[in-house]
Amino acid sequence: MMKRRAKILLLTGLILLALGAALARRIHTWGRPVPVAYQLVTVTPAHPDGDRSWTYLRRADGHRTIATDSNGDGTVDAVLTENNEPTSFLPPAADDPQARWLVVCLDGVPYQEMLALWEEGYLREFFRPVPLIAPFPSESEIALTEVFQSGPVPGYEHRYFDRTKNKLAGGMLLTFSEQNIPYLDLLDYDMGGIFKGMAYILPRKSYRADLGRLRKRFLASQEKIYLAHIASTDSLYHILPREEMRRLLIEVDSLLRELYFDAGGRLRITLFSNHGNSLIESHRVPLREYLEENGWRLANRLEQENDVVVPRYGLVGFMAVYTAAGQAEKLAPVLAQLHGVDFVLSRSEGGVAIQSRRGHAQFSWNQDATAYRYQPLTGDPLALATILTQLRDEGKADAEGWVSDANLFAATQDHFYPDPGHRLRQWATNHVRNPSDLGVSLQPGYTHGSGFFQLMVDMLSTHGSLDRQQSLGFAMSTDGPWQGALRSGDLLPRNLVELKAAANGDQKTEMAD
Repeated sequence: MMKRRAKILLLTGLILLALGAALARRIHTWGRPVPVAYQLVTVTPAHPDGDRSWTYLRRADGHRTIATDSNGDGTVDAVLTENNEPTSFLPPAADDPQARWLVVCLDGVPYQEMLALWEEGYLREFFRPVPLIAPFPSESEIALTEVFQSGPVPGYEHRYFDRTKNKLAGGMLLTFSEQNIPYLDLLDYDMGGIFKGMAYILPRKSYRADLGRLRKRFLASQEKIYLAHIASTDSLYHILPREEMRRLLIEVDSLLRELYFDAGGRLRITLFSNHGNSLIESHRVPLREYLEENGWRLANRLEQENDVVVPRYGLVGFMAVYTAAGQAEKLAPVLAQLHGVDFVLSRSEGGVAIQSRRGHAQFSWNQDATAYRYQPLTGDPLALATILTQLRDEGKADAEGWVSDANLFAATQDHFYPDPGHRLRQWATNHVRNPSDLGVSLQPGYTHGSGFFQLMVDMLSTHGSLDRQQSLGFAMSTDGPWQGALRSGDLLPRNLVELKAAANGDQKTEMAD
């Protein structure tokens, strides 16, 4: 009997040891870099006539592939193989019915970071990146809803306040289940919810696994229009130094080149990020203590007149504030004085009220949002007075201060608060099923969110605010250059869903034939 028990224990131990070894091997091999398919071997410098070329060694067979820029715009015009083999190709036109279209979001990559990489010579199959202006708040859920023009999400983050039930809802369960998030239904690839938390524990492996899954699933897919979201890049920006992030982004360059070259002229690619990142270390605003000092109570429900609900999930530069009926107007000037707050938004008739320590202003729009008016009441909280004076001097603002949407957009693309009129209107009217009473934009270097998360990580960067650094993602394409900044809602065709359905229908017809 003892010998039998010893054998069972020994067998059990061996099984557990084998399982442990298998798990350790799986963790070790999981998340390795996607192998480089085309290794850069030479770069021919620009000649006086503007020519430039990049020569790559295709590792699978040792053949050389040469990408050329014949007109000096920095972008590849043709891809040639040695001896001008049949695989040589020109970039496909945007209306090429044979070409697939790959749309990839690199979540949270700032415009200036991608521009720096392009100027260093990476991603030259694409035209020069332009700024892509995120909605406000500059959060992933809001921005992706706008880019893909999908139905509204429940809240500004996965943890949100449910107005109808008067309680906090969502959280990790929503992240894992991915239910009730309409834009996710449009995506052909997204990191599974269960993996999103892993990006903070095993960041590099999670990122590389994310790229590897995208590659595998895109190559296995028959979708003519393929929509993908690399969520891990945003997580990595929160916790890794920007210098390391630049090195990791080079792996995207390698992956997309493989897909582009191997498609042999039958692939278009649009690459973008949905918002930027502050790229500075951020610290928590002392919200709870401050509210209590001023006679308010941070709560999970609105039961008393002085109750305030502010959902906490990640660590972001924005606060969605919910109050009892009639209390938002009282709370706004109080929050505007909180250390770390940039300004506070509240809805007013025909627009929004803006309060900060720099002053108080009103932003209004007409019925069809074709014109805006900014009225500083005290001070100039959005620092727009100089721009508005210039617009009036140029005859682009009427006597009452109304400016067309197009003129205001053009004048504020490079402002500290890019495109403020359109974006503040978005906050007041769009994107979420449970809109907040107040919107608080924090100063760079400050965050609000999960206390547990704050203990877990040092936030080296964040996003959510209206300021330029956190608001500007990027957009670039193999199709052609964009002129100037874009709004998120203008990146993709308005009828994207219909185009995707039609393309897939054509694909099925071709397969049947």
